[in-house]
Amino acid sequence: MTYSELKSLGLDLTQLKQLKRNVQMLIEDAVYEDVRQFRIGSKVKINHRKAPGIWTITKINRKTVVVEQDGRQVKSSMGLLAAA
Repeated sequence: MTYSELKSLGLDLTQLKQLKRNVQMLIEDAVYEDVRQFRIGSKVKINHRKAPGIWTITKINRKTVVVEQDGRQVKSSMGLLAAA
């Protein structure tokens, strides 16, 4: 949906704020559903320029994961993970 399409709907400020909350919840749900497939020991890629290569998950928290590559550990958001 483009900006002009949203603007043509004529929503007021409270409706726009509610729409924003709903979209954010949908995005979070989609990210968590994708992450359910990951387990400790899974090989993943991190979508970040400072973390190239294949990483191994060593710990899974509620919103973040700890990954390791050649003895180097990094904490990453689940939204940045992709299956390797």
